[in-house]
Amino acid sequence: MANPTSGASNYSSIWRGQLLPITLANLTVVAVAAFDGLAIVVALPNITKDLGYVSLAPWILTSYLATSAISAIIAGPIIDSIGVRKTFQAAGLWFLITSSFAAISPTLPILILARALQGIGGGLVIAVALASVGLAYPDTLRPKAFAANSMVWGTLGLGGPVIAGALLAFGGWRLIFLVQLPITALALFMGWNRLPKITNPQKVQKIEFDYKGITLLSVCITASLIGVAQLTNRSLVALGLLALAGVIASRYWAHSVNYSNPVLSRQHLTRFPLNRIHIASALALITGLAADNYLPLYMQTTRGRSETLASFSVVFLTVGWTVAAFVTSRLLDRRREEEVILIGSLLMPPSVLLAGVSVSFNYPLTVLFAAFFLIGSAIGFISTSGLTLLQSKSDNEEMGRANSAHQFVRTLAITYGVAAGGTILLSVVNNRTGDVESVRKVLSGDSVSISNQTLEAIGSGFAWIHVFCGVTAVIGLVIAISLNRKKK
Repeated sequence: MANPTSGASNYSSIWRGQLLPITLANLTVVAVAAFDGLAIVVALPNITKDLGYVSLAPWILTSYLATSAISAIIAGPIIDSIGVRKTFQAAGLWFLITSSFAAISPTLPILILARALQGIGGGLVIAVALASVGLAYPDTLRPKAFAANSMVWGTLGLGGPVIAGALLAFGGWRLIFLVQLPITALALFMGWNRLPKITNPQKVQKIEFDYKGITLLSVCITASLIGVAQLTNRSLVALGLLALAGVIASRYWAHSVNYSNPVLSRQHLTRFPLNRIHIASALALITGLAADNYLPLYMQTTRGRSETLASFSVVFLTVGWTVAAFVTSRLLDRRREEEVILIGSLLMPPSVLLAGVSVSFNYPLTVLFAAFFLIGSAIGFISTSGLTLLQSKSDNEEMGRANSAHQFVRTLAITYGVAAGGTILLSVVNNRTGDVESVRKVLSGDSVSISNQTLEAIGSGFAWIHVFCGVTAVIGLVIAISLNRKKK
């Protein structure tokens, strides 16, 4: 297939001609990844009820997240060496096989192993989806491709939990993995011979694995994820693991200079404007998800709303993100990416302030939900424009590694943002009441009776999360201003 970026005039829409099957394949892959993340969270109580080992339940999510983060980094050199098409074929088949393995797992430890293996394929297919946008679409259509991806996330944000609930009622948790099989097979069928081939076959023909770098980053990611997971339970262990992750990260930083072809190159993290894009997107995700992840807890406890309404509350950020992605696809027809990133960064601080004031003074929920819609919109402006700018500033030969570096930063930002929010919330509750255990039980989905003092402490802790989010929002604004000034 010809490179569309060299003949952009032949491609007027992501829904026509040679781009249509690429669009459908990408959206199907994104749908599988989005549904998997939402459905497994909903299915956790059913899985532990069937297989036992309740204490190991968080590893169903953590094992997938850890291996997907690692494989996302490895995907960069693989894509740049053998191309998007072959990587997609291998990753799709791998995801298909491991999903089957997860569906028939007889015990929870085996399911955790299956999820770890599934995460390898999950990280690879998302890396392929990002890189294929940069390689298959001309510059003018990339924002529309990312907007379509956001549409899928937003749709599943609304309907995913409902679909998962219906599958659990109809056939149990194993059906959630089984339903992914025909969807993955459909994505493979549509993209098998349509995704872009290797850009320059003469330049790179053999995959060169940086085994030392992969090992260092794997240890770093695993230690940091476990540390974050233990931050509110075993703080000393968590701090030790995070310190270990920091030491390993510094070792990798030194290794990346001495090795000729590191798995994660310094230039893809520090080169302008990639460095500003990484930081701006990471801060936007930390700002939004540190609060949004604990909005259902606040709704269910302090505001006394039903579990259904509490679960539905997270939709407003997702919808705002999706709407802003579509608006961005139009704005970029007449504005630079740097300007749209600045628009999102300007919107973020007042939106966080509105949400924090709504929590502190018990404003109507419509005001709080509107604030989270605006926070999601800010993320949509920053994230979509950032991805478009990153790909326009990356050569085709490095598209895989540049996107993998960005995906790596985003994954860590989401992880640490959620951890920071949980630490702030539980610290406030612990200082005021000492009743942290009841909060943990509610977060795990248990029905417990909570005292009025603890309810007030949860509300106060949620308000303090917004103080933290306000700080990260302001820092993000400074980064966006710096990006615009240096560009000009």
